[in-house]
Amino acid sequence: MAKSASLAFILVAFGGAAVGFFIAQALPLTEEMAEKAPTENAETTDQPAAAEAIVGLERLALAERTRGEITSASELNGNDGSRFMRYAIALDADEIVEISLDGALQGVVALYDDQLQLLDNAPVVRLRIEESGDYVVVVSGADAYSYGPFTIDSRSVELTDADTVTIGEPFDSWLQGDADEIALNIEEAGLYQLEMRSDDFDPYLAIEGPNGYTREDDDSAGDLDARIADFFEPGEYTLTARSAYDDGNGVYTLFVAPHELPGDGELRNDGSLTADGSLSGWYSGEPLIYQLELEESSLVTLEMRSADFDTLIEISGQGVAASDDDGAGGTDSRLQEQLLPGIYTVSASGFSATGSGLFELNVEMEPTEIPPEL
Repeated sequence: MAKSASLAFILVAFGGAAVGFFIAQALPLTEEMAEKAPTENAETTDQPAAAEAIVGLERLALAERTRGEITSASELNGNDGSRFMRYAIALDADEIVEISLDGALQGVVALYDDQLQLLDNAPVVRLRIEESGDYVVVVSGADAYSYGPFTIDSRSVELTDADTVTIGEPFDSWLQGDADEIALNIEEAGLYQLEMRSDDFDPYLAIEGPNGYTREDDDSAGDLDARIADFFEPGEYTLTARSAYDDGNGVYTLFVAPHELPGDGELRNDGSLTADGSLSGWYSGEPLIYQLELEESSLVTLEMRSADFDTLIEISGQGVAASDDDGAGGTDSRLQEQLLPGIYTVSASGFSATGSGLFELNVEMEPTEIPPEL
């Protein structure tokens, strides 16, 4: 529990002798430190003395930027040799605060309560405050060789006070372990993209709607974020926002927007593939089937790319059966096969049947006299 008087007493008791305590968290007091530490009595816990002790630390204020620098003169963490600086900050109960570290310093920012219990440490700390009072912010180098200037930015995170997400407007909320259910109203049929992003946990997004419609996704937006792109009929939908392992806490953002089509606005979900050509298609859980006809032996390269889902490309025919998942890098697919003349079937789909969205399929053919390996 964070209380100004309690924090002040700890600062009086340890003062500069607390070197290394904040980062190591549990280093024992030496005999010399114990002798110097005053016992708790009316004098040491008196409010004026508390105020005086807090004045010893530079104060941070939310929404204000503070600059500093870790040098060889900064306090030493005896546990790993890194250097650190301490600040005091007053925070209010039920406030969601974000404290971030930027600049040349390779390091982390840590937030402690009045009992010097570590609450969180990372380049960006985001936390819901349980009790009003004074807290300690510690900026530390990543290791014994980390020095340099830094900037601390802090803010109070404003959350959306609603249970409905509006198309085109970000929906910021806080997840506390359990899943959140958010309403979405689609008024006009069309292609839409839904994203759930968080720096605090691995997002998992699901949607249910009219006529038994259901989709879910974990990492299609990259960096563990979730994305669902699909064609939606008008109606009422329910989004379920949770963490991938049902144990996430932190801020997340939902965003729903119309999905942009390729430059020509044309989608081809079947038909013939042409040499050295490309097409755009829309995957929605079922494989899309194309035909490829070769008049001569060729080295054929197929690439399937998508920003919406993890792609999977397959080709079969004339005794050939081949597939690829991530050969083009990331979650994109690439197949290269030497093929005899004939007709082949190309299947474009997702690695998971729950994926959906826009993709691009590219075809390259190079005549070759090298006999294929069948």
